[in-house]
Amino acid sequence: MKKLLLAALVLSVFAASCGKKSSQDNNSPDGDKKEETKEQTKSTEQTVNQDSINAVKEQSANKEKMVKWALEDSKIVDDPNGQFAIEAEASSTYAPEGSDNTSPYSPGMAAGKPNVEVYSDDGRSWVSKEADRGIEWLKLTFAKPVNATEVRVRQNIGPGAIIKVELIDTEGKSHIVYEGVDKTKYEPVMIQWFIAKFEKTAYKTKAVKLTLSTNLVDGWNEIDAVQLIGE
Repeated sequence: MKKLLLAALVLSVFAASCGKKSSQDNNSPDGDKKEETKEQTKSTEQTVNQDSINAVKEQSANKEKMVKWALEDSKIVDDPNGQFAIEAEASSTYAPEGSDNTSPYSPGMAAGKPNVEVYSDDGRSWVSKEADRGIEWLKLTFAKPVNATEVRVRQNIGPGAIIKVELIDTEGKSHIVYEGVDKTKYEPVMIQWFIAKFEKTAYKTKAVKLTLSTNLVDGWNEIDAVQLIGE
């Protein structure tokens, strides 16, 4: 009988010991750390997946934006009622002293059709001698005098500095058709058109003079081409 009682006691102590160990394992710091690490890993994976999704969406949106811009740019350039300048002169130029009108950054670079492909500093456009200096001007002459309705300026970097647009008629008289601070909300790092619309002129326009306040926009304000609309 004593042997049976002793055996029962031993089994009871062993069972209690095993139960205690199991309880300690479940509530041990290592167990908590494993659960915490698992949650952190899951959270990190979710963040990475969301970042990837956002990146794909942004890339898709940028592509759509570029396609839209290309279509609009092409429509403007190919406008049957538009013409680009054949000659140009300016208040100053970044081109080296003594350069002709075919030199990079000279006024002549603003004549002709657009040829700057992307938003950038490009020698195929006109730019003033200094950045942020203040008032500068660019005058463009067109082959065919027209009753004008619109002037479009293709800005390949630093848009927003144009403060005045003047039309010059066949007698040399100047007519202001736009004056003020440009409040256009331009898309960042994209070639932008400044557009001035007005009532059809009773006189024939042969030239356009743009006045820029270069200190309005930090850095250089480059113009690739200028288009006159009219019949």
